[in-house]
Amino acid sequence: MKKVLLGLLVVALTVVGCQNYDDQFDALNDDIKTINASILDLQGVSTTISNLDTKVTELQGTALTDSDLAGILAEVTAVKADVAALNISGIETEVANLDTEVDQILEKLGDLLSANAFYEGNLIIKNLGQLANAHELIKTGADDPTVTVRGGVDVVIGTGGVTTDSIASVNLILAKIRSAQGTVSITSEAAATLPAFTYGQGNVFFDGVSGKGTIASEKLMTIDGYMHIEHIDGVVSYPALGTVGSSVTVLEETSKATVTTLAIGSLTSGTVQTAAGELVLPGATNVHLGGTLPSVVTLAKCVEFIHGTGGTMTNDLFLTLGGAAPTMTLGATKLTGITSITTKGNVNLPNVTEIATTSLILQTAASEFHFPLVTKITGTISVSAEGTVMDFSSLKTMDVHWGGAFFHGVTALSFPELTHLVTVSTTVATLTAPKAISFSAPKFDTTSSMIALKPATANTISVKNIANTAAPMSYTFATIEKTTDLTVGEQKGDLNVSYATDLKTLNFTGFQNTPAGEDNQTNILTITVSNTKLTDLTIGASSYLKTLNVTGTALVTLNTAGAIINTNVVSNASLTTFGFAHTHLQGDRESTVKIGDNAKIESVDMSSLSKVGTVSVTGNAKLTSLIPPSSTVLATSLATIRVDIYNNKLPGTYTPATAPTGTVTYVMPTITSTVLSAFKPWIQANIDVDIADPIGGATAAEIATNRDRTHAAAGHVDYATGSGVTGNAVIYLMDLDETDNTATSTAEKVTLQSLMAADTAATAGATGGATDNDNDNAATLGVGTARELATVQ
Repeated sequence: MKKVLLGLLVVALTVVGCQNYDDQFDALNDDIKTINASILDLQGVSTTISNLDTKVTELQGTALTDSDLAGILAEVTAVKADVAALNISGIETEVANLDTEVDQILEKLGDLLSANAFYEGNLIIKNLGQLANAHELIKTGADDPTVTVRGGVDVVIGTGGVTTDSIASVNLILAKIRSAQGTVSITSEAAATLPAFTYGQGNVFFDGVSGKGTIASEKLMTIDGYMHIEHIDGVVSYPALGTVGSSVTVLEETSKATVTTLAIGSLTSGTVQTAAGELVLPGATNVHLGGTLPSVVTLAKCVEFIHGTGGTMTNDLFLTLGGAAPTMTLGATKLTGITSITTKGNVNLPNVTEIATTSLILQTAASEFHFPLVTKITGTISVSAEGTVMDFSSLKTMDVHWGGAFFHGVTALSFPELTHLVTVSTTVATLTAPKAISFSAPKFDTTSSMIALKPATANTISVKNIANTAAPMSYTFATIEKTTDLTVGEQKGDLNVSYATDLKTLNFTGFQNTPAGEDNQTNILTITVSNTKLTDLTIGASSYLKTLNVTGTALVTLNTAGAIINTNVVSNASLTTFGFAHTHLQGDRESTVKIGDNAKIESVDMSSLSKVGTVSVTGNAKLTSLIPPSSTVLATSLATIRVDIYNNKLPGTYTPATAPTGTVTYVMPTITSTVLSAFKPWIQANIDVDIADPIGGATAAEIATNRDRTHAAAGHVDYATGSGVTGNAVIYLMDLDETDNTATSTAEKVTLQSLMAADTAATAGATGGATDNDNDNAATLGVGTARELATVQ
């Protein structure tokens, strides 16, 4: 065969003359020369052996002398040496090289012949004569080239054509068709194959005739026209098909579900359909497609659906998968038309980043839907039926033009990246989830939106900001009255949770308005008597808040942090733990703290808070420990300072004054109290503060020019005028509630005020005059003047 093909090579090179094989023939010549050299060496040894044989023959029958024998043995030894010195590996190697080079030339020859092999005109096989003629014109040997048909191909096997007994002979011809320039039509009642067919310049028709035949073409890549596949049962697979001019139409037997697998997954352009705009295959279980999907895809038994083409899908899609627990994947990156998917399994859109109006009908409780890369939804999204698991981990915005987003079967909504739910068609964008009991969107601002969870059921909510606080919160959360756990991550405006009547836990972080400045922080958090179930309130460490109002609640635990300017915690009968840990917002107004009528609080530590103007701690029946604010940063001397501490359970002792006599010097009374001794330096620091130096430390010259506050020299003035302080007032009224009188042997546990009022010696003072007594405020409450403050030890 190689000799024949080498002969053909010479002819082909002479006729075609379009390829250079000089290098190939040079290599052959070099190998042949090497073989010739080795052959010459063999010829020399052969001559020596022949001469020796002749000599031995001549000596037969004669008497050998010793010298004759010695000569013969010497020549034999020489022959052995020559034979041993022979190197035949070169012959073996070069013969192998020669064989390889011949194979390479033959392969190139095959390519050359195939590239220039054509069948002129239409190839028609519908009878035995046409089949025989095809065999005359197309060589079908293993080494014979494939051909391009310069026309159409029309082959019928079975009824109306050659008999099915001739299928082997027909397949020999079909195997040599590489491409066709006209229409290709194969109708077969047997298994026809076109293993080399890659390109159809016209339309392609494959007909299996009532499911009796199949037409395989595993290398078919391109059809310039359209493709029509009809009556092929079982597996319909054209794995290499990448492009068609318009569409691939797949038809089954009338009223029969005969296609079980449809695999045209490499398609990048064109549409696979059963009719215009639809693909309906009631028996198909596995469908792998590429290209553009038709608008309607209905696969009643499908268990695996894969669409591999990426890019934007602009057309509408109504996809139904009816198999048991089907899996599905869409390769598109954007769905800009209306998309509706009905399935008993999971919906996976692993590459989609943006979707328009979408309806997902999940038919089992185990169904899940996964959109891990979707960042934007435009239009309306509706998830129906029983699906309970969803993944919208990258979703940032929902622009619901036509009403809203509906998650009918989902029990827990999680949108970790969602920032806005907006609409352009109505004033309010709605998100409805009638079975959901959880809504988590920590970056979500509720501006112009309505969230409706499962009615009359306890739920938890986590958002960034609740915007519509001017109206009732029910404007934003339709089920807010049933919310038990609420987390607000960056609240900008006021927040009143009165409508959340079932609220048990509130985690709150306020947003900082910038730049910081007087009255720039405006947000207020209000917890009221309506929150009868709220037991745990935590203010976040990064929170900023103008005012915290906690009044008449059922709180058991209150933990504050961040920066709060005003704190009002009043009449909370169950409040046991007050974790006071917030600080001041530097640059804004001085802080106020009001803690009153909380029956169970036992201790309050305000040392984290600086720049305080007002402290009011009253009516806390079990309060035994109180630590004043920090002196690190103080309010300026332009601010009024006010301290009210009374009607708590603060302990202390009182030692009455000793009246002067002719032999006894006057001794002023003394008050011993951890609380008052801690507040005394804090009050003094506020008195001494300089206008320009809110940390304190006024100089003598500044004091002389009233740039600070100072007590009047006499220290005996009306309480209402500021306890003897010039400039802006420093007012304090501090009483103890369980005070022992050291002058008696019995622990009295009475108010400090009662002991001070009864101390006539302190009232008379050292001289009995009206200006130097040490209980000037005896008619009011506790320590309220500079002279009384001086008695605190």
